[in-house]
Amino acid sequence: MDRYKDFTVEDFVWDTFFRQWVLSPTRETEDTWEGWIENNADAHEKVWQARSIVLSLRLNEPEISDPEITHIVEQTIGRIDASAKYPSFDETTRQPKVYRFPWLRIAASITFLLISGWIIYSLSTKKDTRKISFAKPIQEQESSITEKWNPSMKPMTVLLEDGSKVTIAANGRIRYANKFVAARREVFLEGEAFFDIAKDPERPFFVYSNGLITKVLGTSFTIKAYGNSNEVTVEVKTGRVSVFAESDPELEQKTSGRELQGVVLNPNQKIIYSREEIRMVKTLVEKPEIVVPKAEIPQFEFEDTPASEVFEKIGKAYGIEIRYDAEMLKDCPLTATLDNQTLHEKLFIICQAVEASYEILDGQIVIHSRGCKN
Repeated sequence: MDRYKDFTVEDFVWDTFFRQWVLSPTRETEDTWEGWIENNADAHEKVWQARSIVLSLRLNEPEISDPEITHIVEQTIGRIDASAKYPSFDETTRQPKVYRFPWLRIAASITFLLISGWIIYSLSTKKDTRKISFAKPIQEQESSITEKWNPSMKPMTVLLEDGSKVTIAANGRIRYANKFVAARREVFLEGEAFFDIAKDPERPFFVYSNGLITKVLGTSFTIKAYGNSNEVTVEVKTGRVSVFAESDPELEQKTSGRELQGVVLNPNQKIIYSREEIRMVKTLVEKPEIVVPKAEIPQFEFEDTPASEVFEKIGKAYGIEIRYDAEMLKDCPLTATLDNQTLHEKLFIICQAVEASYEILDGQIVIHSRGCKN
């Protein structure tokens, strides 16, 4: 990776290994490039610019394969004549060093400037065909578009003009309008980000991520939408969100109104969307948290308390519906202190004590019991 230290923006754009990482990232290439970027802070801006250009080329020409792109690049910057004498080879790749010749470097630089201008023009005039199914897509707004990419391993927070905050995880990327001029607020996400959305019932907030649309009025949630993954997940921390697929036949109706339609998620719930099967599974987040204000957090100390009351108290604290047969459990007393346990630990202890079991169905907790023997 040492050879990249002196790379210019155009060098990165034409580098095959760099383009493979940007267009088809794998765990290995992610680790390699993230580590290199972390150790070469002075190259952040160049890498960001080159990555934006590569993505823009791919975005506007989705039908062109990687080999074809490589072929076009080679034709654009020119090839060294096969009969040229004494060609210089890169010791790492064993490929001819095109920029060994001054006139080729000048030609390539001029070509790069021309193509960069074409990319900027295309992005400002050409409609993104992947988003044409969205009502009033972000590209049609009059305000300019901003793209933010987090090349570091640390979270990066972006403040939107409406007061909303987006915390982008490593290698995440968002696109949004500098000013939300329409009746809706829109952000496009690649990767992972945490959203803390300012409340505005008159202007719903939309996040588009790998075929899944998340609609909110004002809440906080996390979306994971990695390009090389078949799954997109949405996890709600506070408030309520609705999610629906881009392919939903009722898409126009669900996006045009202010109401939350589709699959609605409450705090501590999440959706797992399978892109290939176009299927959604609603469940709970791995570590549910108490959602009531600190001043209202109850003491989970029980002494001969009916299990039905225990489940009701826990359900309210976590904002999760716990379904059970109250009549069956009213004669099942519990004596225990459960202040320091996680939700799942609490449920396990209670079920063991009252001879019951539980499962998670459609984002709810269902208690199974045949009553208590004693």
